[in-house]
Amino acid sequence: MTYPTVVMPDVEAWVWDNIGQLPGVTSFMYAAVHGWPHWLVAYSVQIDARAKTKQAASNVAEQVRQIICALPGVAWPEGVVSYCQPVEGPFWNPDPDGGPRYCARYEIRAHPLQVAP
Repeated sequence: MTYPTVVMPDVEAWVWDNIGQLPGVTSFMYAAVHGWPHWLVAYSVQIDARAKTKQAASNVAEQVRQIICALPGVAWPEGVVSYCQPVEGPFWNPDPDGGPRYCARYEIRAHPLQVAP
């Protein structure tokens, strides 16, 4: 049996392009699940916001949330974000040394651009 080739756009890089300018922010993808239809992939991303104070970290986490939730309306040359939803947080999760940090996890569904045959 031959399975279709599915081009997966680099959602991790796209997320970083949109939030990387915010100070104290880190992000990583921890899952990518193919559902149906097979070309629509659900990506799971965690984004941490660190700052000097708890309130400042919370403010950055809120900026991140607004940017991420707006991605379905942002043109992207590599693909289309069709859905974005916070699934956890932002929640207070200080670093082991006590440094202020808020964490949030998002589900982002994306697919490559359609190409005419």
